Amino acid sequence: MVIWRITDGRPGHDNQSRGLVNALCRLEPGSCLDIAADQLKYAALHCLLRNFPPGRQLPDPDLIIGAGHKTHLPVLCAQRARGGKSVVLMRPGLPFRWFDFCLVPEHDRPRPGGNIIITRGAINTALPSGHHHDRLGLILIGGPSRHYHWDEQQLVKQIQMVLEHDRKITWQIGDSPRTPPSTSRALANLGYMNTTYHSCLVTGKDWVAEQLARAGQVWVSADSVSMVYESLTAGAKTGILSVPEKNAGKLARGINDLVTSGMVTLFPAWLKGGRLMVPPVALDEAARCARLLLQHAGRLQRGA
Repeated sequence: MVIWRITDGRPGHDNQSRGLVNALCRLEPGSCLDIAADQLKYAALHCLLRNFPPGRQLPDPDLIIGAGHKTHLPVLCAQRARGGKSVVLMRPGLPFRWFDFCLVPEHDRPRPGGNIIITRGAINTALPSGHHHDRLGLILIGGPSRHYHWDEQQLVKQIQMVLEHDRKITWQIGDSPRTPPSTSRALANLGYMNTTYHSCLVTGKDWVAEQLARAGQVWVSADSVSMVYESLTAGAKTGILSVPEKNAGKLARGINDLVTSGMVTLFPAWLKGGRLMVPPVALDEAARCARLLLQHAGRLQRGA
C-alpha cells in the first residue's frame, strides 16, 4: 500500500493525518510519502491538466490523505493525475462529493452521506495504553483562540488546587505554542516539589503521547480540544480546566457531549467530588477509521 500524505505544516493537522496513516500501516504494511501542499503552484491549472509535479518521481498512490483546507485542492490534483482514493480529515471547504472519503468530527454536524465517516473528535497519534499509573499526573495547557478567551489568574488557581489536592502524585505540566509567555512563566514558577514544567519549545513532537501513555490522570485546558481526545484515546481519566468561552460554538458542544456521556470531568464537578471519572468507553478513532477505509477499499485481509 502506497500512501501520499499532503501536509500544510500546521502541527494539529499533521497530528491528525499522521494518526490515520499510522493506524492504516498497523493494519496493512505500507509506505507513506509526505508532500508539502505548498510544493504545488497553480494547483487549479495543474488539476485541469491532470498534472501533479511534486509526485512525478513517486510511485502511484493507493490513498491520498490531507488535513487542512490548504491540502484539499492538492489532494484532488494528485488523484486526478495519478489515481488512488482521496481522503480528507475535517469538514472540507470544497464539496464533500468531490472526495472519496471525508472524515468529519461529529461536532461539525455533517449531513449523512455515503462517503462521510463521522468521528468522535479529532483523529490523533495517541495509542490506547494499559500502563497508567495513579501516582503520575499530566497537565496540558493551551492558550487563547478564536473560540476561547484567556484568564491566566483563574487557570493558575485551578492548577494549584489540583496540585495541592494530593501531594503524593508526581505531576508533569506542558504548554503549547498558543500559551502566552506570561502563563508559561507562571507555570514554570509554581514552586511545587512534585511538579515539573516542560516548555513546548524544548519537548519533542512525541512528548505528549509518551506522557499520556503513563499518566493515571490528566488535566487539559478546555480550549485544547484535540489534546482532550488524545487523553481519552490513551485511556486516561481526564479533567477539563475551565477557560472562558467566546461563544457556545462547535468545540464547546463537543466538550459538553463528552461531559454528558461521562467521558470527562469538568473542574467544578471535580471540586465537589474530588475525583476524575473513568471513561466508560475506549476511544481509538484512528484505528476505527483506518479499518473502515481499508474495508471500503477492499484491501483489509480477512481476520486482520
